[in-house]
Amino acid sequence: MKGTKIAAAAVVIAAAAFIGYRFLDQEEAETVYESRPTVTAETPRQEDIILYTELIGTVEPVSKADVIPKMAGEVLEVNFQAGDHVEAGQVLCRLDSDALTSLKLNVDSAQLTLAEAQRNLSRIQALYESGTVSQQELEQVQSAAQNAGIAYEAAQNQYNLQLEYTTITAPISGTVESRNIEVHDFASTGMPICTIASDGQIQVDFGVTERTFSNISVGEAVSIEKGGNTYEATVTEIGSMLNAATGLYDVTAVLNEQADLANGSRVKLTVVRDQALGAMTVPLSAVNYDGGIPYVYCLENGIAVRTDVEVGIHDEERIEILGGLEDGSQVIYSWSNELVDGAEVLLKGASEATEESGQEAGEDA
Repeated sequence: MKGTKIAAAAVVIAAAAFIGYRFLDQEEAETVYESRPTVTAETPRQEDIILYTELIGTVEPVSKADVIPKMAGEVLEVNFQAGDHVEAGQVLCRLDSDALTSLKLNVDSAQLTLAEAQRNLSRIQALYESGTVSQQELEQVQSAAQNAGIAYEAAQNQYNLQLEYTTITAPISGTVESRNIEVHDFASTGMPICTIASDGQIQVDFGVTERTFSNISVGEAVSIEKGGNTYEATVTEIGSMLNAATGLYDVTAVLNEQADLANGSRVKLTVVRDQALGAMTVPLSAVNYDGGIPYVYCLENGIAVRTDVEVGIHDEERIEILGGLEDGSQVIYSWSNELVDGAEVLLKGASEATEESGQEAGEDA
């Protein structure tokens, strides 16, 4: 009796195990495991990539004048200090010159000669009228008097001009940047007594590399920063040759507004370093390199196909494609360690659609 019970229990256990095995086997058969990597892809875009660079520039007045004496002499008085604002025509200093004394003697001598010639002319004129001298003698005396008058006028003009040069005035209105003379100094014709920076607009001088030179043009806007303030300026001049001292191309930009920037101060500029306008671009993450050769994976009928490309410039998100792709290419830009040439892949959108279809099918069942 006891043996019969054990046998019956064994039969029940075996039946339960068989039913459980059939049930689990059916579940495993119904479960489908996806082995293909899921990727994201997009077609190339047409857009601009603009790269900027920061440079250091020097603030300068749009115009400045070095005040240089037109004659040498001792400085008698100085009427300005560095930092003073002066108006055009304002007297800056006065000079005394030995040359002026010599010119005054020439004027006095020419004046005496002229007076003598005029007296002689009056005498000969009277004699001519009385018939004592000939027409030829009168004409000779008239010519001498005329020449004496010309000589006197020339001497007087030269003296007046040099006298004017002894008074040095400001050629433009502006601020005196430097003062290079003192009273009793000797001023020469080759040494500026001061430099005046003009009122009004200011400019920034800076240098650019050859690469930036090819992307900057007259009329282009640049941004200038100083002391937390930002100003806009316009490029007005670009040098055509490298500056031998700096190895850069000299560029000048004039500020579009009044700014409280000291002459000679340093400012930061932001200019275009490189640009690709209307370029074909793909995500930067899509491009890989093999031995320095750039390539991407394109999605073709569910297969990842390696495609070598030619690339240009790039920013933090996009890279320029110069060749190797068509407008409609599906470029894979997500990373997977299973992504190799010829690998079967599943597009992310298609994967989600498949999962939704499977869920709906399960609900209907």
